[in-house]
Amino acid sequence: MKRYVLLLVLSILSLEVSSIRPDRTYIRTPEQLGLVHKELEVETLDGYRIATWFFPAGQQQEHPGSPIDEDRKVRYPTIIICNGDAGNMSYFQLQLAQSWCRNGFHVVTFDWRGFGASTPFEMNPDYLCYTEMLEDYRAVVCAVAALPEVDPRRIAVAGWSTGAYLSMITAYDLPQVGAFIGRSLATDFEDFIPLVMQVRNKTRKQLLVPEDFPTERMPIHIAADFRKPTFLIVGENDIRTPVWMSRKILETLPEGTPHELMVVKKAAHGGYEDPMLIAFDEFINRTTRFLKNNLP
Repeated sequence: MKRYVLLLVLSILSLEVSSIRPDRTYIRTPEQLGLVHKELEVETLDGYRIATWFFPAGQQQEHPGSPIDEDRKVRYPTIIICNGDAGNMSYFQLQLAQSWCRNGFHVVTFDWRGFGASTPFEMNPDYLCYTEMLEDYRAVVCAVAALPEVDPRRIAVAGWSTGAYLSMITAYDLPQVGAFIGRSLATDFEDFIPLVMQVRNKTRKQLLVPEDFPTERMPIHIAADFRKPTFLIVGENDIRTPVWMSRKILETLPEGTPHELMVVKKAAHGGYEDPMLIAFDEFINRTTRFLKNNLP
């Protein structure tokens, strides 16, 4: 029950709004939840500092609240979690980090520029995303892959909604990434935007995409050449990124590419109806098994 209440609070407070809503205030810190972690120094090529927390495998269970043992340099597989389009890494990410760490993964969370403690960056709330987010992601992946305690051959990226398609693009672009986990993944903007217009009662001018965003690398356009293990989760009642989008992407993957789809009953896109929230334990168990079986 305590886990459910915490998850509910974390999820509700990070409702996705299908447009950029940076939150620079951390609602809690890892220390307040007794989570062992350290901050990483990450800077993008264009000079932005990206706030990043590293959570070591196992220690969340073995030594809760203790400092990281710097002599413990065992190389573990690592999951990098990115944010969606609102909130910051002090929300649902902390519960995911705690659970995946207990299952033998290092976990890394970070904030986009303009979010949390990352370098300020002016954002127009009518935009769905910013191209610069891909640069932020790249900087984090490269920094994490260089850590001595990280197995650079076994890195996965995970994200939801906006963060889901940014994660798949990043996995496609970077050889350091070996697997991808996505919740509520859109095929492309042409499919996604009309649905958001209906659901959120917004006009096309309120749902903008940067002119320099690589739309040709949205999930459905790269799927046929995407050979990395892919785990997708979606709510059966999701009307922004319906189940058919996830199915279409997985069906387009090259033959032999490991993949799994988890459709959660009575779940929708996010908030109270977030499929990861409703089926949290199953999600952690299935993604843990999937990654351990399929990371190279």
